[in-house]
Amino acid sequence: MLTKVKMPLPDMMAAVLAMDESVLDVDQVKNLIKFCPTKEEMELLKVKINKLIILNSYILFCQGYTGDKENLEKCEQYFLELMKVPRVESKLRVFSFKIQFLSHVRKSVKLKIMKKILFFG
Repeated sequence: MLTKVKMPLPDMMAAVLAMDESVLDVDQVKNLIKFCPTKEEMELLKVKINKLIILNSYILFCQGYTGDKENLEKCEQYFLELMKVPRVESKLRVFSFKIQFLSHVRKSVKLKIMKKILFFG
């Protein structure tokens, strides 16, 4: 899933925080939700972040990681970005709802009729 993401991860998280539906569509948001770690997994990540991780023959510290993020795998970069966003899964679900709601409103025939009635008086 992450290999299909063509935008930088910080930009993707900024779009999530801004709830910008022009950047991400509902399918992309649903995939982000699907691959979002649970609270328990996030807690495990927080515990493991304080420990030394050996990755691709590099020894890295993840918490406050100041090294080149390009040395990390895409998945680790994704989790680092997710951990910066409080209540990320809830925000993603709200974002998904917003996109779907706006889509239904835009397609609503009754709304179009009401607009015409209000326009013509």
